[in-house]
Parts: sequence; structure tokens; C-alpha cells
Amino acid sequence: MTCSATVDDGAPRKLSRVALKHLCVVLCGTLPPLVAAPSRGAEWSFEPSVGLRTEYNTNVQLTPDPHPAAWGMILTPDVKFSGATEALTVTGGLKLGFTRYLHQPQFNIDSYDLTLRSSYKTERDVLNLEIEAIRDATVVSELATTGVVLAYSPRNQFTLKPSWSRAITEAASINANYSYTNVNYSDTSGTSLTGYQEQLASVGMQTNLDEGKILNLAAYYDRYETPPPQTRDNTYGVHGGYDHAFSETLHGTVVVGWRWTQSTVSSQTSICDGPVIVGVCSGTVTETTAVQKQNSSGLTLNATLEKRWETDTVSGQLSQEINPSGAGSLVQTQRVGVRWAKQLSPTLSSNIDAGAYQTKYIGGVVTSSNSRYYSLNSNLSWRLSEPWRLDVGYNYARQKYDSAPVAANANVLYLMLSYVWPKLSVSR
Repeated sequence: MTCSATVDDGAPRKLSRVALKHLCVVLCGTLPPLVAAPSRGAEWSFEPSVGLRTEYNTNVQLTPDPHPAAWGMILTPDVKFSGATEALTVTGGLKLGFTRYLHQPQFNIDSYDLTLRSSYKTERDVLNLEIEAIRDATVVSELATTGVVLAYSPRNQFTLKPSWSRAITEAASINANYSYTNVNYSDTSGTSLTGYQEQLASVGMQTNLDEGKILNLAAYYDRYETPPPQTRDNTYGVHGGYDHAFSETLHGTVVVGWRWTQSTVSSQTSICDGPVIVGVCSGTVTETTAVQKQNSSGLTLNATLEKRWETDTVSGQLSQEINPSGAGSLVQTQRVGVRWAKQLSPTLSSNIDAGAYQTKYIGGVVTSSNSRYYSLNSNLSWRLSEPWRLDVGYNYARQKYDSAPVAANANVLYLMLSYVWPKLSVSR
């Protein structure tokens, strides 16, 4: 077994070379036992980077109540890795985040995002496995998915997604997918946040109608529940999808279906077996569990369209989906979004991303909380040199509950400097 590290010419410091060589030695000693025999002859690559961001945020919690503005600093070390053999491909990464706000320690948070994706191929079968562990604030990825603003609290999420597909002809295949997600919140005091588990299983088939045209059909079952079993949502659904590459520069997908959801809410209640006099039970009080059930159904949709030019890329999305939330209920989110990326010069690029959400809870657990959420994210990115990059951006967010007279608005200005080390290659 041999372990070699190559660092691209032009590494800025001898220290960087030494650190990368030490990393190579450590990984060569630890990776082989993890990937075992399929890793023989594998080529691994590692790409470390680090970013430092300073921002001014007028409303960190995105709350309509009186709130302070905050200056913050975010340090984000990151490493991406990948490896491949003839049959096995592994990719992943670890990104850390250390957020500190001046004079506002209640907003400080240490976050991470650890991902591992593997794919093993045989002549007719493909086995995939994805593992992800995330710690972040609820107003980050959960807000971007659901459009619902919950209390500013650290969220811990673990996701496991195995899948299998098998080719039955040259153009058709069958597939089976399963995902397990567990979410809990580090600090729920003074909030209504509750952890949950979600399991999703689906079976389906896919066929290539023609070059650039793919048709798929699937049936699925989704189970969402909060511990202790207070809320349980069972969703059954079917959906069909069509993926079409109209040309080398125009691509579109549409997935449309129907879902049926049964929501069960359990709550503790007291039953008096005697007369109630002046509000007081004169008999025996028995604690029992009351169960309330509610059914709902609706359309599911996810459609995207992307057009590329020489220096521009424009894409749009229209969707209606149900997602789990930390409010103890599923939430139905209708979303329309658009993104425009432009390469202004070889070293300067821009990006604008806008979205509008309309959300409502289903199942009867949360009522009178339908809301609208709007977001606008924009940035300019300047590549100062091969490893150095400078980003400056402005973000805007607004949420308005239908039953509340006041909306919440947030403005964020930020500046970020990042450095990417030369890629490290490890062969075995």
C-alpha cells in the first residue's frame, strides 16, 4: 500500500504543504478500514477551504416584535472529499460554522454539516447510500424548505437514505427508496418547538422514452410523528414525472401527483364521573387520552425550467409540497422561485435568487397560522486570485401571518472572504 500526496504548484506557504501532507498520512491510515476491499485502487481527493463572513442583520429572529439589530462574524472551515473505484464512488464533506454576534450572545451558534454519499454499481444494479448530520438554526435550512419561521433555536437533524435501482431493459428500470429523518432542538424553553421523526418509502419505475426524455412513476408512503406520540401523520401518494432536455441549453422537469393524509392527534384529558359543582368535580377524576383524527388530500407539484446562455443562466421553480416542521405538524408549502446567475467577466460573477411562499398547516394541530414568506438573495463574487475569493451580498426576508396585523422584515448586508487550498490527491 502506498500513500502519496500531490499539492498543486503555487501553494502559498510551506505551512500549507506540511499540513496537507499530515492530513494525507492520517487519512491513509483511517480510510482503508472504513471502505474495506472495494476501495483497492481508489483515487481520493480532498479540497479544504475556509471562509470568514461579517454581516449586519436587522432582524436575526425574523420576528415582528421589537428586536435589536446585530453585527456578526461567521467562520466556516470546510473540506470536501471524493473517491472512486471501478464500481464504487464516494463523495462527501464536513463544513463547520462558528457564529458570533457582538453584544448579542443569545444568537451565537456552532453549526456543522456532515455528508457522506456512496454509490455502488454492478452490471444491472445501483445501490446508493446517503448519510447527513446537520446542526443549524431553524431560520436557516428549515425556513428555506417550509417558508415557516419558528423560534431561533439550534436544530439537530440526522438523515439516512438508502436506495436501489435495477435495469430491466436498456431503457427501463425499477427503483426503491427509503429515508429516515430524526430532528430535535437543543433549546425549546419558551417555545412550542417539538422534535419529530419522519420515514418515507417509495417504489417506482423509470423509462427513457428518447434521448433527453425520461418518464417516471412512483407510489410512496410517508409517516411523520412527534415523541411522545402526540401527532402522527400518515400520507399515501402517487406521482409521475417527466424530464426533458429540449436542447443543450434548455432543460425542464415536472413531477405531479396526489396525496392523501390522515392526521391523528392524541392529548391527555380529565374525565369526571360525578357532578361538577361550581367548576369542581365531586366524583372521581380519571386521566385519559383523547384522540382526534382529520383527513386531508391535495395536489403535489414540483416543476423546474432552466435556460443557459453563454454568460447567463435563468431558472424557475413552481411547487406545492408537504414538509415536516418543528411545530408538531406537517405544513403545506406553495412556492414560486426564480434565479439568475451571470458571469460578468472571467473573475466577476453575480447571482440573484427570489422566492415567494404561501404556507398552511394540516392536521388540525396548528390553526390560524397560515403565512406568506418572501425572500431575495443577491451577491457579487470576485475571484481575487486562484485561491482567494471575495463575496459581497444583500438579503431581504419578509413574513406575514394572515391573522397578524404586523409583518416581520429582515435586511442583511454581508462581506465574505474565502480561501481554497490546492486539491490534495491520495492514491492507494
